[in-house]
Amino acid sequence: MSVPVELTRRTRPLKLAPAPSPTRRDRWKNKARLARFLALSKVKQHAVPSLHVRPIVAELFLTDNCNLTCVSCACWRTTTRGELTTAEWVDVVDQLAGLGFVKLNFTGGEALTRRDAARVISAAARRGIFDLHLNTNGVLLDEDRLNEVVAAGIRSFNLSLDGSSAAVHDAVRGRSGAFNLTVDAVSRIVARRERDNLDVQVNFTVLADNVDDLVSIAQLTQRLGVRLYLNLGTDTTFLFRHADVSGRIAVDEGRLRDGLAWLTTASLAAPGLLPPPSALSYIPSHFGFEKAPPTPCVESQLKLMVHSTGGVGGCWGHDPTFNVRDRSIASIIDSDHYREEHVRFFRKDCVRCGSNYALNERTRVAAQVGDVGRRAAWSLQQAVDRTSRRGTSDNWAER
Repeated sequence: MSVPVELTRRTRPLKLAPAPSPTRRDRWKNKARLARFLALSKVKQHAVPSLHVRPIVAELFLTDNCNLTCVSCACWRTTTRGELTTAEWVDVVDQLAGLGFVKLNFTGGEALTRRDAARVISAAARRGIFDLHLNTNGVLLDEDRLNEVVAAGIRSFNLSLDGSSAAVHDAVRGRSGAFNLTVDAVSRIVARRERDNLDVQVNFTVLADNVDDLVSIAQLTQRLGVRLYLNLGTDTTFLFRHADVSGRIAVDEGRLRDGLAWLTTASLAAPGLLPPPSALSYIPSHFGFEKAPPTPCVESQLKLMVHSTGGVGGCWGHDPTFNVRDRSIASIIDSDHYREEHVRFFRKDCVRCGSNYALNERTRVAAQVGDVGRRAAWSLQQAVDRTSRRGTSDNWAER
């Protein structure tokens, strides 16, 4: 068993020149690329199943190693060696920029355990990729490191909170003190959100250990003023395959449904902060309590996975076949193997993982119509209730 890297950072931050800002033309180009991707995905779904849709977002696993010992994860249970060097990662970024990728997600493991993380991020901004995102547990994101990654070009963050209290979160994450550090990091980003045009979201992984905390985590994120996203515990994706993890995803159905029922109602009142009803309604099927809706996996087409040791392709639940140390990313994406594999992934002929299910649901017209209808009905009911309360008050005054 590996020993996780230290809980807090004791090295000086890198001094980087501020990342360039996108122009209006850059923003429109990215919107056009996204619109084209979505249009082609619909053509693939309804007319040409074999259509090759190139990815435009990359998930870059800077490292598989981590500084926490989460019960829901396997990455810390071994030490990954031979990971890409700084120069190799910069070359990956250069290739992605040349291929017109519009967004890069930097993740791990814990990406910030790599001291060169900001240099790789900065290289992307210099090459004209401006939508740069960081997934982190937040433990290392003190003021110095936040300044560093913002200067490098990061403008959006996902921070992991697996409990609404230190007792729950630290037990899931395996390290005492992690909760306070992560909440501090979230608050730090929120404090400069407007000044630096930052976006931040809290990710909560639904497990048997914390399913009773669904309501409380939603209340906490609302107090913090950030969006909540529910990750779904799994043992099929490449960083989570372990027998111990399998035992953590046996979620109690009644407790899950109780929490989701509260969240569904609450999300109508706070649509910008809580998951939409369509996303919440998918969750029971992930845990085997219902049949999943017939939604194609847009996520598998949208994103290219680049693993810490150079593997490229596959998706969250399937290992890569190629490596950037052997061939170019362009030749991998356009290879017969990649194209055939992603035809299967799109129709969910795969191990099933639930990754980014909310994105897939957003592409389903029925789900979106349902959300609009629920919000309209809720708004109407609120108006009726307000009118009723006013009428009661007037009658009381007359008496």
